[in-house]
Amino acid sequence: GEGQGGGIRDGPHTGFIRMRGLPFQATKQDILEFFKEYKPIENSILLTYRGDGRATGEGYVAFNNAADAKAAMALHRNMIGSRYIELFISNKEEHSRNVSRSNPR
Repeated sequence: GEGQGGGIRDGPHTGFIRMRGLPFQATKQDILEFFKEYKPIENSILLTYRGDGRATGEGYVAFNNAADAKAAMALHRNMIGSRYIELFISNKEEHSRNVSRSNPR
């Protein structure tokens, strides 16, 4: 099903999740902590930035397998800091496309 803002919440998982609504000061450590029960892959965590270096509030994370990613969707609308984090199904292509945006320029 299409969620608000065009994110997909139902469908086949491939082990990747897109996050939305992250606090702008969120770090990779925060993401690791948030998903820790589901064993996120640390070096897969991307936090994306705009051209001017400001955080978009979006990020991506990969898990060891589709089952872990699917289970991690249980954290949809849980909080990091004071923000509700929305979770959507992502995929390797989307993750790869955003690697270049994941370091502040």
